[in-house]
Amino acid sequence: MKAKRVAIVLAAVLAAATSVSCYRPYGYHLYPRTPRFAPTNPAEVRLLRGEPKRDHIRLGEVWIRPGRYADRYWVEGVLREKAAGLGADALVIVADRYLRGPVVYSYWYGPRRVVRRQIVGIAIRYRR
Repeated sequence: MKAKRVAIVLAAVLAAATSVSCYRPYGYHLYPRTPRFAPTNPAEVRLLRGEPKRDHIRLGEVWIRPGRYADRYWVEGVLREKAAGLGADALVIVADRYLRGPVVYSYWYGPRRVVRRQIVGIAIRYRR
C-alpha cells in the first residue's frame, strides 16, 4: 500500500515538473526549404516595423510571450538573440497583439479574464 502511494506521488511530481519545464515564453520556427546561415551578432540585428525595400530572404519566425512586467529592453534582446541564431540581419515585427484567454475565478478577486501578449516577427537576411 505504501509503495503504491509513493508511486502515485512520484508520478504526480514528475508530471508537474514536465508541464512546468515544457512552457517556453519565446522561440522560433524555421521556414522549410530556406538556406541556413551562420549565427550573426545579436547587437547588429535591426528591429523593423515594416518590410524593407532591399532584396531579402525570409528565414523563419521568432515569437515571444512577455509577462506583464517584462522590460522593453529584455524583450528586444530576446527577439534579437533568437533572430541572430537564425543568421538574420533584421527582424520585421508583423504582430504585436493581446490574446484573450479563459476566465479565472479567484476567491478574493472574483472572475478575471486572463490576457496575454504575443509578439511575432519574421527573421530576414539581406541578399548580398
